[in-house]
Amino acid sequence: MSVDSKLPAQVRFVRVGRVSKPHGILGELKILPHGEPDDFNHFPEVLLGDESEPVGRLYKVARARPQSKAVLVVLAGVADRNAAELLGGREVWTDEKFLPALADDEFYWHELVGLRVVVEGGRELGKVAALMATGGHDLLVVHGGGREYLIPARREFMLDTDHQAGIITVADIPGLFDLND
Repeated sequence: MSVDSKLPAQVRFVRVGRVSKPHGILGELKILPHGEPDDFNHFPEVLLGDESEPVGRLYKVARARPQSKAVLVVLAGVADRNAAELLGGREVWTDEKFLPALADDEFYWHELVGLRVVVEGGRELGKVAALMATGGHDLLVVHGGGREYLIPARREFMLDTDHQAGIITVADIPGLFDLND
């Protein structure tokens, strides 16, 4: 796969979901969103590609409608079930500028990946490698010092996020970080 030659160089793509399977016979796709299903109403175009980087084909979104925790999407140029089946399992990316605005206390996952994580008091744990959805609450996956820490992405644990400094300060919960010391 290669990036569509029409993509501007300044576009910053963000993963927003994964194609699950075709829906019906007219080319509709069932997508499992990483955010809210309604978010897809803000995306005039998406790129379908692989997990590691936004490389693939850019599609115009003709229609998007929520279905429970998924979203059903019609893409321009995907006219039947056969074409839709070829897209199963692809990651869905969109330009960051299309993401809905957030409240002051909200964040997008991609904004946290790569930030340093420091326990109140100064001990550095490592960097956020990923976030994980668990059903109950999301977890920060932090790698550092040959260890992996799973920290709930909740206000009680994440005391401060300083995007300028690139640091997340987390609460020093007794026993949480020293289980393997």
